Amino acid sequence: MLKYSYEMLTKANLSEDLMHKEFEVTRTQAYPLGVCFRQEGMHIAAVCRQTEHNYNSDEFGVILYDKKHKSGVKIPFPKENRVGSVYAMLLKGYHNRECRYLFYCGEHTWQDPYCKRIDNPYRYGAVKKTMPRCMVQDDSYEWDRDQTLGIPYEDMIIYALHVRGFTKHNSSGVKCKGTYMGVVEKVPYLKELGITSILLMPAYEFDEIMIQEAASITMTMEQAAASYMQAPVQVNPEGKDHIKKDKGYKVNYWGYQKGLYYVPKSGYAYSTDVVSEYKDMVKELHKNHIEVLMQFYFPPEMTAMEILDILKYWVVEYHIDGFHILGVDLPVSAIAKDPFLSETKLLTLQQYNPESTDYMAQTRRLGWMSDGFLYDMRRAVKGDDNLVNQILFHMRNNRLETGIINYIAKWEGMRLADMVSYDRKHNEQNGEANQDGTDYNCSWNCGVEGKSRRKSIMELRLRQMKNALSLVFLSQGTPLLYSGDEFGNTQNGNNNPYCQDNAVAWIKWNQMDSGRELLEYTKLLIRLRKEHPVLRRKTPLKGMDYLSCGYPDISYHGREAWRPDTSPASRSVGIMYCGCYGEIDGHKDDILFYIGINLHWKAHYFGLPQLPKDKEWVLYISTDPNDMSEADIEEATGVLQEIYVAPRTIAVYISKDRPIASVKDKKKEV
Repeated sequence: MLKYSYEMLTKANLSEDLMHKEFEVTRTQAYPLGVCFRQEGMHIAAVCRQTEHNYNSDEFGVILYDKKHKSGVKIPFPKENRVGSVYAMLLKGYHNRECRYLFYCGEHTWQDPYCKRIDNPYRYGAVKKTMPRCMVQDDSYEWDRDQTLGIPYEDMIIYALHVRGFTKHNSSGVKCKGTYMGVVEKVPYLKELGITSILLMPAYEFDEIMIQEAASITMTMEQAAASYMQAPVQVNPEGKDHIKKDKGYKVNYWGYQKGLYYVPKSGYAYSTDVVSEYKDMVKELHKNHIEVLMQFYFPPEMTAMEILDILKYWVVEYHIDGFHILGVDLPVSAIAKDPFLSETKLLTLQQYNPESTDYMAQTRRLGWMSDGFLYDMRRAVKGDDNLVNQILFHMRNNRLETGIINYIAKWEGMRLADMVSYDRKHNEQNGEANQDGTDYNCSWNCGVEGKSRRKSIMELRLRQMKNALSLVFLSQGTPLLYSGDEFGNTQNGNNNPYCQDNAVAWIKWNQMDSGRELLEYTKLLIRLRKEHPVLRRKTPLKGMDYLSCGYPDISYHGREAWRPDTSPASRSVGIMYCGCYGEIDGHKDDILFYIGINLHWKAHYFGLPQLPKDKEWVLYISTDPNDMSEADIEEATGVLQEIYVAPRTIAVYISKDRPIASVKDKKKEV
């Protein structure tokens, strides 16, 4: 047993914050890992593998700091208090909750990977001279009965965003720019748009500084301290832009790297209380019926047990609704059996494997991200051949046991506006001679590379963006929209802005004025999807009339009704959804939808299926500005038997009750 007295700590030149009371080092259990306070004192448990990390010292312990002084006192773990590679001790009688700490082995120091809070005095993007110290989490937050929402996949509208980039631009119109509170300020906008779930790019604590010569490798704290001697600065309560541009390093804007997985990113906080601010954001979003999902990058060496502990912590401590796991193969079976995660959504890019999802089939927690949808639909929109069958597959693709997540643009690759404005990537600003980022973008510039003021080019690009969004929101899977794409936010052709913490990657809200028509079209698509459950079925469509209502749940058409052209040269097809196969509050929705998809550069006629005598087809929306608008629907008369769909246009027709007078006139004619 070791006893630390007032006099011993005085020799370490510590203030009274740390040396306020005598305490003893005693044995304790080796679990849980990390540091926490118990009634007896401070419990400390840590992993140290000297051989694995090549530490040239047998002394392993914790350094305690007070909040005012840079120097600390080293307290070694008693060697007998070890289980495997886990060392543990109890500082009996020590209760200073304001202390900071780091672990050490010889001269090497590191942060506690299980810490729940850090004292980070650095502004976002500042090169760190000293390592931010760990703190013990305060568990006094009041959640006010908040809980996860559990919105089913068929009802979700996912909106992916970068916490900092979402509101950092001066045109965002928020007070707390680039922060969790900035996201809260945008809640009214998210509700107006119709969003049900947000997916946050990495928002756990990571070091955003990278060495420029090896930008793909994150520099360590020791490297930063050795290379750059920038004094620490206090957290800026006003959230002003503070990044110092330096030729020696880059900012890792995306954050896809290993970090402190239990701590919210401090650089995204407006206040100094990062933990409470993050929880405030989650609580406010839940209050407005918006889920919060998080992206995590786990390197290959991470074990399933480590991942499980991290996910469980965020669900229990932060009420997170779901996760998108990157980097490692998702330990589906282990997650499926964990009772803490029994209602948590898990998004993954892994290939669908029925055997690995047996445990999750009943709760429908897995959501499969569909890059196949992105590439096939992009190629279809720009007019490539031999894609009609892929269009039909993706638009009906749905599974009872899992969700299917559809998107045509995301954080990687070109934005929606850029995929219709650039034939090739333009990543020169990244400093890698335009060699980074994928070359396979399936994009088309509509005749001019980059910005253009030609009216014909601008109109074509707008139509193409509407076509792309129509395919996303009129398909059966769960739609995912990347922030800003709804009004045509651009990255100027940069398809890999991982290091661009500036207007290239930020959402430029001043582009909303020029993108107003696209924004209103997006809102209309979302509203249409929410109002008609046949557009968002939970169970797969069968292509059969199993309700004996006169129409199959889904059918395909061409120049003649019921006869689609799926040949390699075809670029047009008609799809009809029968609303009888969807329910609203227990009542059948009897509206039929006919989606005329013409992605050819020539106009095409489509034959319409015949409706009952008291029904007629009317145009609801079209990506062709010359077609009738929604306001013209009331004036539509007559019985349509075929429709004309302009080049590169998607038109949606709905069945509607015919005016009584028209029905009587029709009977007289008969």
